[in-house]
Amino acid sequence: MVRGPKRLAVVLAWIAIVLPAIEAVARQLTRTRPIGLLPENPLALAALPVAGLALWAAAARPWRRATVTVLAALFASGLALQLHFGARLQSDGFYYYAYLRSIAFDHDVNFLNDYAMLGQTDKPQLFEPTATGHAHSAWTIGPAIVWSPFFAVGHLAATRLAAGGADVAVDGTSYPYRQAVCIAGLAYALLGAWFAFGLAREFTTPRRAALATALVLGGSFMTWYALVEPTMTHAPSMAVVAGFAWLWVRTLGRRTPAGWVLLGALAGLAGLIRWQNVLFALLPAAEAGTALSRAIAARDWPAARRTAGHGLAFMAAATIAFVPQMIAWQAIYGAPFAVSPLGPAIDPLHPHLVDVLFSSRNGLFAMSPVLYVAALGGLGFTLRRPAVGVPILAACAVMAWFNASIYDWWGSDGYGGRRFDGVVPLLVPGMAVALAGLQGVVARRPRLVAGGVVAALVLWNLTFMGAAQQGLVRLGEPVEFGAISGVQARTLHHWFGHPASYPVNLWFAARHAVPPGDWDLLSAYRFLGDRTRPYGQVDVGGDDGIYVGEGWHAPERDGDRSFRWATREAVLLIPLDHAAPLDVRIRLRAFAPPGAPPQAVTIDTGRATFGPIEVPADWGDITVATDAAAWTAGLTRLRLRFAWAATPADLLGNGDTRALAAGVDNVRVAVRDGDAR
Repeated sequence: MVRGPKRLAVVLAWIAIVLPAIEAVARQLTRTRPIGLLPENPLALAALPVAGLALWAAAARPWRRATVTVLAALFASGLALQLHFGARLQSDGFYYYAYLRSIAFDHDVNFLNDYAMLGQTDKPQLFEPTATGHAHSAWTIGPAIVWSPFFAVGHLAATRLAAGGADVAVDGTSYPYRQAVCIAGLAYALLGAWFAFGLAREFTTPRRAALATALVLGGSFMTWYALVEPTMTHAPSMAVVAGFAWLWVRTLGRRTPAGWVLLGALAGLAGLIRWQNVLFALLPAAEAGTALSRAIAARDWPAARRTAGHGLAFMAAATIAFVPQMIAWQAIYGAPFAVSPLGPAIDPLHPHLVDVLFSSRNGLFAMSPVLYVAALGGLGFTLRRPAVGVPILAACAVMAWFNASIYDWWGSDGYGGRRFDGVVPLLVPGMAVALAGLQGVVARRPRLVAGGVVAALVLWNLTFMGAAQQGLVRLGEPVEFGAISGVQARTLHHWFGHPASYPVNLWFAARHAVPPGDWDLLSAYRFLGDRTRPYGQVDVGGDDGIYVGEGWHAPERDGDRSFRWATREAVLLIPLDHAAPLDVRIRLRAFAPPGAPPQAVTIDTGRATFGPIEVPADWGDITVATDAAAWTAGLTRLRLRFAWAATPADLLGNGDTRALAAGVDNVRVAVRDGDAR
């Protein structure tokens, strides 16, 4: 009696999962709606598999085939969300895709025609011929390899549409091909989630492993690269590294020679997708190194030879798997190992390590706070499981150093700390440890939870009071809580800063006597951090209010020029990546009513003083040459001390009671005679 209804519920649940998936695939590949009864709104379509999963969970106890069902529901919902977000081939995805189209249709890796067909003609640097007459490519061939099955399905769809009279090209450039690659991105993201779950499952319960996986992947940038920009390489990269790490742990201490070969092949494939993924070979390298050192110490020469043989098998398999890239490099640049001139510069001697982790400019932890929690849990995991945790910690540290050494360490125009895609699955076991720890704290210290709730309510009240004091809440009148909550959040951030940037922003605030919230912009926009831009400028009257300290009046305009009036002493905050000999140029004019004495300014960096220097009566520049010793790495308070200040009310009788010394348009600092660190 009970079994029948439950079986019916499971069937209905799978219908709610499978039909939206079919509908979403058809909409992407053919732009048709084969199941017209389903909602047209992508968000409503995405909700159906979620409802189906909930129905299945309620009816299928004890849960069987749980992983397959969850992944199927996520895949169906993800396809609908791709429609909602307008996922398409874009950004660097064009350059990975060029490999696929060129190999499939032209049977070569010369992208001169492919770049043009894909609309990249506005980038002339791509078309400058290499030594072999090919177009340049700073991208990998691996994504084309793993996308190829989906691309083949796109070709079938395009062929069928064209045969039916639709205006669809069958040359690899039309939407069925492109959207098939979007679907591939989602599929590989979920495959990576499955491997990450399996990795955590080796050390914890299935439920905790599932929750850890959902938190790490759902709370990080990986969701973006599964749903919004799935044609970037990050989803397949994460999937292969996750599979590599899972296999490494699964076979740890009992790996056969065939297992070493398979592990090496996965390492080579990971490198094919993203070159820096070869750094994750540190995981088995640490294992082999430990085994080899123990064998040598014990004079167990057969074990030493066996370990060395396993290492050679691993390297041979990895090299063979990497051969497609070497063949492509040989064709494009005339050498099996090549560095494209289009690739970003790498300077391992000057890594932006703090920035790449904590900066508001796509810092890993700042943009994905859940990964901060997972990393802290990873330290606990390392203490509990050093044989696994220490190699993972070392691999993550080396990857952080490498990513911090890249010229555009923030990942250019990408979302979040995207270059850490391979690190993400390695953090899932750490998140499981963090969850266990949090569960233990809640169980042992329930008063802490209650205290946290009370503290949150008190902070809500204090920040609301702050909004009222600023006049943003009209007492006795209705309140738009949505708008006021933004003010409260800004107030809270001003007081405490971004928790995911701790302790760096707290140290910055204490060192430079600024609120912790100022770290986000003052650090991210610091001058001289970009070697191609050995200068920095503060638009005093423009949008650079973050640099404006005390002693200034509100912004004004003089024709097309924006400026601020300075009082007798005014301060600008100059954030510097490092101290250097700088030329300081200030564009300003004196407050010069009739009969006023000449104005002069003294420039004080806190370590050196320059002036006094005469201030022009009309807009003009003054320039001061300074040495590196005059500046402080991090944040310098540049003080402008004027000879005098007066109120227009006193001199002109116009009712303006502000104390004015000079109007300042902008301040520019530029490296003088080279940048000496």
